[in-house]
Amino acid sequence: MMKRISMIAILLAAMSVATYAQAEIPDPDLIFNCDLPNEKGVVIRLKDNVPTYYYGSIEQVEMTLPRIEGDKTQVRVGEMTFAGGGSLYYRFINGNFSYVVYSGMGRGWEFTGLKVYQGKKRIMKRECTNGGFLNTNYRGENLVKESDTGDDDTYGYAD
Repeated sequence: MMKRISMIAILLAAMSVATYAQAEIPDPDLIFNCDLPNEKGVVIRLKDNVPTYYYGSIEQVEMTLPRIEGDKTQVRVGEMTFAGGGSLYYRFINGNFSYVVYSGMGRGWEFTGLKVYQGKKRIMKRECTNGGFLNTNYRGENLVKESDTGDDDTYGYAD
């Protein structure tokens, strides 16, 4: 059986600014990568110090957020502490929709994946089949924190 090529590797190659890369060198701008059960994936990369969301399949990147490159006003970061765990997430705002890459755990649950909201109503939730947040020094510096807006009560839980 052929090894499954990680969609994330394909997405990264499609979005790479460099003309070549060596697999041995970790990408310092890569924050999150996630293969989803629908054969699509999500990659979050720092671009000019602003997290940028890429969603798509092996064939095509279907969505890039923020829509206006470098617009950090459309990106939020959230961290929450729970009894027996915690969560970290980035929320990308696109009009009335929010795309949240999330990783959290608490007593009796664990979730790493993508949640999509229309307004404050969750309309989709998909768990990563592979991947998640990577070890990185970037923790949302220069972004609006969800705890400052009160929106962590909506987007900060694994609903």
